[in-house]
Amino acid sequence: MKNVIQAEDRNILVKGKAKNKKEAFANAINQVARNLGAKEDNLIFKIEPKSFEVEELKEIDEKEHFLFFFFPRIRKSYEVQLRVLVHVEYVCVNEIDCQKVATTDNPLFNRATKGV
Repeated sequence: MKNVIQAEDRNILVKGKAKNKKEAFANAINQVARNLGAKEDNLIFKIEPKSFEVEELKEIDEKEHFLFFFFPRIRKSYEVQLRVLVHVEYVCVNEIDCQKVATTDNPLFNRATKGV
């Protein structure tokens, strides 16, 4: 039987948003596996990051007031966009030949069986 495991390197662009930088990066990194799994028809079993490049990092300040006038405050949030180079190993399920087996051993479908 031939080896069905294949490997390749891929570039993925992911985004994350949160209240602090650490969570924004974590949200972006969590998107890597989701993006690969959504676009892939094959069975991915290993995703290894090789490099991260920060494409864009934004600090967003939003000023808000209680009842439009009182207690002004500034809320900060962060958005990050990463370009991630990952090494992916997967099984190409479509290339595996399937052996078809037909059985009639089930007594519900066998008319010669007594009591049915």
